[in-house]
Amino acid sequence: MRINNFKIWLITLIMVATASTALSQDNNPSSLKDAINTPVIKDNKHRNEIANRQVSVATELYQKNKLNVAMVRDDEVIVVSVPADMLFEPNSTNLKEDADKILRQFKPFLNAPDYYRIALAMHHDNTGSTQYCKELTEKRVKSVYDWFAINSSTKYVSRFSMGSSDPILENNSMQNRRLNRRLDIYIIPGQAMLELAKKGQLK
Repeated sequence: MRINNFKIWLITLIMVATASTALSQDNNPSSLKDAINTPVIKDNKHRNEIANRQVSVATELYQKNKLNVAMVRDDEVIVVSVPADMLFEPNSTNLKEDADKILRQFKPFLNAPDYYRIALAMHHDNTGSTQYCKELTEKRVKSVYDWFAINSSTKYVSRFSMGSSDPILENNSMQNRRLNRRLDIYIIPGQAMLELAKKGQLK
């Protein structure tokens, strides 16, 4: 009897550990690419339903704040680009007071567990050494991440320091460098949204 109970306990422990590991890996992607591409939506019907909703949300975001809003992953993922100087003073890693107004509009995306996931990617121009740019973007994206930890939740938020590795324009003018210094906020469908799409209940 004791052996059987021990076996049941051991099997249960393994199942819980496996589930916890899977959850941890899912919510803590190792790269920005993994964050953007998870979860995978396999069914075309569900993909189209989610894409239509995301385009509608993206349109509303743009109309509300006039920031650069784009779609990736076949319109399944929204990316909002916020110029770094709207969040930070030059060379500073502390958020401006006005940054709260910008970040607060992304809080509702985290209200329902795993309905959305957010990936934060901080970028810099090529001013300074590679190490300096990497360290600056790491500290800055941590400040944004910490803001979510204080004001909302970071359970479904991941952060990435991109340094100067991914410019959207050539660093050959002040305006281009300003646009390259940015926080990209990826708004990604979560598992809960996918489950509603499967049930035909996505609105």
